Parts: sequence; structure tokens; C-alpha cells
Amino acid sequence: MQFLRNLIEKQRTLYHAKDSRFHKVWPLFDAFETFLFAPEQRAERSGTHVRDYVDLKRVMNTVIVAMLPCLLWAIWNTGAQHFAAWASLAAKAVAEGKPSPEYVAGWLQSILAPNVMAPSAFDTVVFGLQRMLPILIVSYGVGLGIEMLFSVLRSEEVSEGYLVSGMLIALIVPASIPLWQLAIGVAFAVVLGKEVFGGTGMNIFNPAMMVRAFLFFAFAAQMSGDAVWVAGNQSPAGVPGSLIDGYSQPTALAIVKAAGTNASEVLAATYSHADLFFGNIPGSAGEMSKLAVLLGAFWLVFTGVGSWRVMLAGVLGVLATAVVVPVAAAAMGLAATGPMHIAPWEHLLCGGFLFGIVFMATDPVSSPETSTGKWVYGALIGFFTVLVRTINPAYPEGTMLAVLLLNAFAPTIDHFVVAANIKRRLARA
Repeated sequence: MQFLRNLIEKQRTLYHAKDSRFHKVWPLFDAFETFLFAPEQRAERSGTHVRDYVDLKRVMNTVIVAMLPCLLWAIWNTGAQHFAAWASLAAKAVAEGKPSPEYVAGWLQSILAPNVMAPSAFDTVVFGLQRMLPILIVSYGVGLGIEMLFSVLRSEEVSEGYLVSGMLIALIVPASIPLWQLAIGVAFAVVLGKEVFGGTGMNIFNPAMMVRAFLFFAFAAQMSGDAVWVAGNQSPAGVPGSLIDGYSQPTALAIVKAAGTNASEVLAATYSHADLFFGNIPGSAGEMSKLAVLLGAFWLVFTGVGSWRVMLAGVLGVLATAVVVPVAAAAMGLAATGPMHIAPWEHLLCGGFLFGIVFMATDPVSSPETSTGKWVYGALIGFFTVLVRTINPAYPEGTMLAVLLLNAFAPTIDHFVVAANIKRRLARA
């Protein structure tokens, strides 16, 4: 390590001084140096100083650690869903008297597991890595590249804020998402959703959720429907990332949305509660395993990085709204939809609400600062999530819209909380 330290010190003279040769890209050199070593700045021994090891980089690393269970399960389940889908297609072909379709290995499979005859646990992991690694690389590569460019143009330090956003983005898109579409979505969110407001700490909306919203409305065919949730290799139809035509596997919320008064029974007949909790289902990487999300939530609360008030208020908001909406709809004579006929706690097992309330809604930049505001904010996210799921005739999920809507109103919530507190204090004076 001392050799690397000496090498960096020798290169510093080319970047640090204002008249140095490469001073324009000093933010990039500084970002690389601080990634490898702790900054040299130290508080003086004399005088009064606040000493704390918690900085932005450590906060970001804590959140990344919290998301690791979701990422690891995403790698496994992406492969598991893929081979389950292929087995289903092969069984269907045999039942119809047709030859079993030929399996086409992907790029990583060709290197590590070229002969996939009876898929093993190793094959499952290899396919999961084959799909998730490119998504992670594109997410981080495009996002960090744009942030570095803006840092150079502004002559500012490169912030570590995107370290979390990059992984969040990879966990909220389907494993079958075309990489060029992901790159466009990341560029849109980072430039128009973050950098135009001043960069890390200045954004109004959660950048990762902005990517999801952009992709959903710009490329709906790759973000909605049944077949997009299970990834494949190059298909005979020539569609990258897709399984051959004829296979589809709906998400739990899609099943509930299409069902009627027996929605809960239809859901249980397709996916057991254990499958929904542990994540043996198709869907976006982050929303599959509720157990992995809860492990991450425990870590965030234990370290004090994530707000337990937002999380708890969101869960209570979902449960309360899921109880009230069917009663209100019946009282007003509205037609009951499938989501109104599942148990309130089943809303927590279906879709990406738990992932959204744990990792998205607790973003300290786009959420309220006051304790009371966090309760209101989380409860309203839960309320609007269920409202969209139950009332909207087409859109099965409501977490994305609820989080983005409440991101916009977070400053307003804090304003009224502070104003009410001032009013109470003046009344006591």
C-alpha cells in the first residue's frame, strides 16, 4: 500500500496546483485518491472540534451493505426463474409432440458453463450474474460518468451520492431490460433529475425512482406485461434478453389486478405466501424477496442511517388504507377491484412497496427532515400506494407514483410542521 501511496503523491503535482498541467480534472484525481485512502485533512488537536467517523461515503457504504441481501437474491432468483421458464417451455413442447427447443447459452455461460443440460446451482448463479452484472456496470458507468463530467465542469469534488443510486437502479428494473434503454434512463435521471438542481443533496426527487418512472413511460413494452419479468438469452425471434415466444409469467400484483372477488384465493393458488415472502417469484430484482428487504431495513435502523419512522408509518398507512378503501368503495357503490379483495397484509407481500419504503422513501435528501413530517410522509406513501393499486383500472403497482408524489410535497410537509410548532411555542409565550 505504501508503494501505491507514494505513486499517488508523485502524480498529485500534475493535478493539484492551479497552474498544473491537468488541474482541470483535479476532481477526478481527488475522487480516485479518496476512494483508495482516507483524506489527509485532520482536525487540529487544539480547540473544540466535533469528531465523527460518519461522513457521506460511510453513509453510502452502509446503505450498499443493506442492499447486498437483495442483490445476492436477485442474482440467484434471476437464474432460477430463467431455468424454470425454460423447463416449462420444454415440457410444453414435448406435450404438444414438438421437439424440445434448443438452449442458446449466453456470453458468461459460454465461458463458465457452456454445456447447460441439467441446470445446477452453479448454472443458476452464472446466469444471474450474466444478467445482473451488465445492468450494474451500465448503471454505475453512465451515472458516475455524468457525475464526474459535471464535477469537472463545476470544479467541484465528486460526490459519493450516486454509489447508492447506482445499485438501487439495478434493483428496480426487470432483469430483461435492454441495456441501451437503461443507459438513456440513467442519463435522464442524473442530468434532469439531479444535476440541474445542483447535484447530490439538491435533488427534489429520488434519482433511482426517476429512472424507473422514465423507463415506465418511455419504454412501456419493456417495463410492463408478463414476459418482461423473466430474462433469457438470445431467442430464435431475435429479441435480446427474451425467452422464446409463448412464455409469460405475471407478477403477483398483475394476478391480483386481473382477479375478482376471489383475488386472494387466485393469488394463493399461483404463489404461496412463503414464495412471496422469500422471493421465489418473477419481478424486479429488488422487490422479489421481502426477507432480504427486511434484513436491509434492520441494518439501516440499527446503524441509524434509515428512518424507522418513515418505514413504520408507510406500513401502517398501507394496512389502514387497505382496510378502509373496500369499505368506502362499497359505501359509494363503486365496483370492487381485485386488489380490494386481498388481505391488507398481502399488500406488503405483493409488489415493491417494502423495497420502496425502506430504500427509496428514506432518502434523506428527498424526504422530510422533521420527525412529525416523517410520520406524515410515510403514511401518505402507504395511502397513495394502495389507492393507486385499488382504484386505478390499469396500473397494478403504486409505490413509484406514491414516492415521487410525496418527494414533491416533502418540503411542504416540513413547512407546515415547523409552522405549527412555531404557533404552539408562541401560544405558550
